[in-house]
Amino acid sequence: MKIAEKSVKAVLIALSIFFGGWFILPVLSGVICIGNIFGVLICGFVFLRCVFSKWFKRLKYKCYENRIKKFLWRFCQAGIALFTIYAITVTCAMLYFSTVVPEENSTLITLGAMVRKNGVPSGSLYARINASYDYLSQNKNAVDILSGGKGDNECMTEAQCMFDYLTAKGIDKDRLIMEEKSTNTESNIKNSYQIIEEKNLPKNIAIATDAYHQLRARIIASKLGIKGHIGAVNSKTPRSVIPTYYVREWFALPVEILK
Repeated sequence: MKIAEKSVKAVLIALSIFFGGWFILPVLSGVICIGNIFGVLICGFVFLRCVFSKWFKRLKYKCYENRIKKFLWRFCQAGIALFTIYAITVTCAMLYFSTVVPEENSTLITLGAMVRKNGVPSGSLYARINASYDYLSQNKNAVDILSGGKGDNECMTEAQCMFDYLTAKGIDKDRLIMEEKSTNTESNIKNSYQIIEEKNLPKNIAIATDAYHQLRARIIASKLGIKGHIGAVNSKTPRSVIPTYYVREWFALPVEILK
């Protein structure tokens, strides 16, 4: 039993160090958000819990000597267990909905991301442009709604940036529709679907965005009453930020649902 316990602790310590470093990595490129902050805290807690397991056991015994402290201890344990179940469930849902294959020649909605000051797409936007290009190349009759307005630090609309890059890659401009008013994911999808209805485009849609973002986009689409089949066109997320953005979605999803 002790050998098995030590083995589990060793594995958890190794995982906490590995993922802790992975969560810290995006900070080097200026990415600091609830995702990597909370991720580092989780890894730190697991590491300390394993390394100082005897101290935690003594603390538990002391808490059990008092009813109120015992209740608080169990309350914290229950909270950790419930949050763990929630995190695993949501992560599995994100992974599942990122695998939903679009119907052939669905109307593509490409969600915008930051345009740099020199007019060059950010890494996230460039990845979405490439994902859109691949889908449009495989679905010759599909139309792409490029959705994204102009932020305060952007020199052009995100839609215009995507249009310029896709036409330069050989996509016919008649297959591209710019939606230049949106400022967030909800307005991206809402404004894009209004265009779909106005132009009588196919109601089955495909959403081009990062894999971790597909579930939230689908929830928004459901809230807006979109009934057609919704498929995922996933852009390539940099490996360094994958765990950070998945954890960020743990907090973003409930906020989106409760809006």
